[in-house]
Amino acid sequence: MSDASFANHIARTDRLMWLPLGFVAFLCLVIGIFTQTLLLAVIVATITLPLAYIAQHKWHGHIVNGFVKATIMMAWAAVLIEQSGGLIEAHFSIFILLSVLILYSDWRVIAFGGLVIALHHALFTWLHYQGVVQLYASMGDMDSMANGDTRHSVAAILSCLLMHGGAVVVQVIILGYLAKVLESMVQESLHVTRFAVAAGGGNLEMTFTDKEQQLPAVAAVISMRDQVTESLRKTQTAASHVTDYSQQLFVAQEQLRTQTARNSSQTERISTSTAELAATTRETAEESQHIRQLASHAEQIARQNGAQVEEMREMMRLLNQHASKIHEMLSEIDNITFQTNLLALNASVEAARAGEHGLGFAVVANEVRTLSKNTHQTASRIRQTIADTTEQVSLGVSQTTTIAETTQSLIQSFEQVAMRLTNMDNAVQQQHQGVEELEQSVNEIYNALELSRDAVDNSHSMAEQLSETADTMMQAVSGFVLPVSPAFSQRVLSLS
Repeated sequence: MSDASFANHIARTDRLMWLPLGFVAFLCLVIGIFTQTLLLAVIVATITLPLAYIAQHKWHGHIVNGFVKATIMMAWAAVLIEQSGGLIEAHFSIFILLSVLILYSDWRVIAFGGLVIALHHALFTWLHYQGVVQLYASMGDMDSMANGDTRHSVAAILSCLLMHGGAVVVQVIILGYLAKVLESMVQESLHVTRFAVAAGGGNLEMTFTDKEQQLPAVAAVISMRDQVTESLRKTQTAASHVTDYSQQLFVAQEQLRTQTARNSSQTERISTSTAELAATTRETAEESQHIRQLASHAEQIARQNGAQVEEMREMMRLLNQHASKIHEMLSEIDNITFQTNLLALNASVEAARAGEHGLGFAVVANEVRTLSKNTHQTASRIRQTIADTTEQVSLGVSQTTTIAETTQSLIQSFEQVAMRLTNMDNAVQQQHQGVEELEQSVNEIYNALELSRDAVDNSHSMAEQLSETADTMMQAVSGFVLPVSPAFSQRVLSLS
């Protein structure tokens, strides 16, 4: 075959043939020493070995080298037979060397070797008949032929020729068939090797002929190539999708990172405002509590004032009672004054009746009447003063009653104010607690946003790594040259 890979196989076989060729040549030289045929072995070695070397370098990897090697090996087999005097064991070298030629994986080499040994046997059988050489030991000996008894010798020689020739033909047929099988196996291995080398270089587009596709190994390789091609196409498609998805994920992560940063900034501002609001509500709660304390203190003062007004009212009432008693006592004084005045009048009348003896008594009566008059006037003034005082006391009682009612209303108002301030203080405390919880929640949200931003950064890095991995996988898959299948072409057309 002219195929370069098969030529390399022939070239390797050519190099390998030097082992059996060198061995048989060495064997013949050694036997030549003991059988006085060394000169023959040296002559054959001098002719055949350079010829084999020249042919191998001139027709490197060509089947001609196989023919040359087959001829030389059969020549050495003939030398070995000649050296052994036609021993049957020496004829075994023909079959051994023909079996070695099977490594060429070409039945023509074996057939050519069989043809060479057949011509050798035909020629040397005639020479044996002529008594020149001894080809067949103990068959057709020279003494019988010298005595003229050639009929038996011819029959024996022809029978040996036919037996040896038949054995060689059978051997050639069997080895030729095995060489054909081996050639098919070598062809398969060479096709597989060629495909493996091309696939190793990234080329999966290698084609095979219909005859080559019938080979089991090639069919298995084609099946494997189709599966690998389909897997690579899927990998290529998946890598393309991963690249697209990673780009979309990258954009989405970028937007999410921007939004997360914005939310974090807003949350930080809210946290600051919430902290300020918490401080304000704390101050408001403290101020509300202080106002409630002041209201409670004012309520206590109002209650004390109310108690003092009530005491003053009770004192006014007692003062009014004392004024009434004084008025009663003034009435008694008026009555006493009236009676004293009557007594003074009676004394004056009696003094006038007494004349001179009653002058002193008249003076006393007159003084008593004057004292009674003064007492009556003083009592009148006291009564007027008491009346004015009673009127003022009544007015004071009325005013203290009004003040007491006003103070009671004020106390009730302070109670309501204190109650409302208490409710407001509770509300402010609840509001302050709510603001503190809000501040804590905002801080937790801020921490969560920070963690989310870190997670987004990590996801962003992972998206970049995924994109780089997809690009690497895409580059690795793009290094293969894939065959275009009909299904893939239809898929491409449907996608376009």
